[in-house]
Amino acid sequence: MTAETYESIRPFLRIGSNRRALTGSIVSRVSTDSVGGGGAGLRLRNRLDLRSGRLRVAALTDKGKGESSAFDFASAGAEFPVGRARITLGDFTTGFGDGLVFSAPTWRSSLLDGTDQEVGNVRLVRSAVEASYLRGGAADLRAGEWSACLLGSYAGRDARLNEDGTVQRLVGTGAHDDSASIAGHNAVREATAGLSAAYHGNRAGVGFVAEYSKYSREFAPADSTASLVGSELFAVGLNGECRLGQYELRGEIARSSGSGMAGAFELTGGWPDFDARVSLCGHQARFFAPHGRWTSLTDTKDRLDASGRLGWHQAGSSVSVSGNTYRDFELDSVPARLELRLGQELGVLDLALTMGYRYEAEQERYRTTRAEVGARLGRATTSRLILDDVYPEKSTSRGTIAALRLTQDLGPAELVLSAGRIAVDGTGVTMYLHEPGASGIGSSFSSSASCWRVAGGGEARIIRWLRLGLKAGCAWKPHPVLDAAAQLELVCS
Repeated sequence: MTAETYESIRPFLRIGSNRRALTGSIVSRVSTDSVGGGGAGLRLRNRLDLRSGRLRVAALTDKGKGESSAFDFASAGAEFPVGRARITLGDFTTGFGDGLVFSAPTWRSSLLDGTDQEVGNVRLVRSAVEASYLRGGAADLRAGEWSACLLGSYAGRDARLNEDGTVQRLVGTGAHDDSASIAGHNAVREATAGLSAAYHGNRAGVGFVAEYSKYSREFAPADSTASLVGSELFAVGLNGECRLGQYELRGEIARSSGSGMAGAFELTGGWPDFDARVSLCGHQARFFAPHGRWTSLTDTKDRLDASGRLGWHQAGSSVSVSGNTYRDFELDSVPARLELRLGQELGVLDLALTMGYRYEAEQERYRTTRAEVGARLGRATTSRLILDDVYPEKSTSRGTIAALRLTQDLGPAELVLSAGRIAVDGTGVTMYLHEPGASGIGSSFSSSASCWRVAGGGEARIIRWLRLGLKAGCAWKPHPVLDAAAQLELVCS
């Protein structure tokens, strides 16, 4: 802009900032899977996430089913910049590389979609990760293509103790709903120090990460050949990445003081009409990293996890083949799958057919078939018919689902209704039905017995800064069992 142009428009301009001093959200959620279960059956969660300028504050309380206190788990933390560093104080999670040594929950759960590395290495606690969160401070420094992080933590861990006070094993569920789990609550104190350094160039990158943990009690598990013995643990890892045209390659290798090794490898490729991904991740039984992908320190086993996907899509047609081996991350087991999916869009209709195999731990093989027909009925209404069939190959048991899902857009509100019939003949089969949820992200209803299921839910923006979500469901097994959930969210933007 020339000086003459600036002088001519200056009388009509006012330069300033309308950024609000405070932004963020406050979320409160309550749910129960049995309305008649009373207060002990309630699940409660409250989360505060506020930003003011470059300062961020987060706080969380969580109560699981069967727990007596609404503050069974409570966390809080803040992050703020100091020069080129970002300082985090309080409760946080962290992950580096492919997450072998340090891994936030999204690293461990993103099995088919790759690891989540777009956000910062250190994040304030936003979910009840009671088994692996860190409590202390971290400094994350970035300078051009270089980054480094230094962290320290001192937190309590749930444990099952031997009679002499030594640790039999750590408990990762975070549930305190009986006398044994209450007695082991925060029975072991864990002091942890961590260091990470990395270089990320335009085509390649490399990183280093190390962790040292000291426990207040000695570990003396019954299974000592594949368990941590003593009270100290050290782990170190090297990771790298490389981008060559349409391909991206990532890998990591790590070793712990238990004389165990672990490794991860991922190759992805993306083209206009085709995408591919292959991932391998494994560890020896004596590899221990309590804040990594595998958090257990006792009774571990040699594991090799693999997943892959090949997908083609063009002009409304799609074909994909995907699969993964069985995984058990203590809190969320993922069955092994091999699936072929065919999809086709036909104007207001979309069709999908999925066929595959499913394996669950040491159980037998299941065949699965799923057919879906979706329709857009005008601009505000959609419907989806779902037919699902699961049966073991070596038994006469069988499970089927026929369900209908309707979604209605009501402007500031959205309503979702679902109804289905679950039929289970025999034993050893569990069927899962996706349905509306109070939080806007949906939920899953499961049953190993035949039943009818009806559920309704939705969310509405009551005023500009307030959202309300409600959900209610009923299953006849054969007597009606009611469940419900509600979420209130206050948004400041």
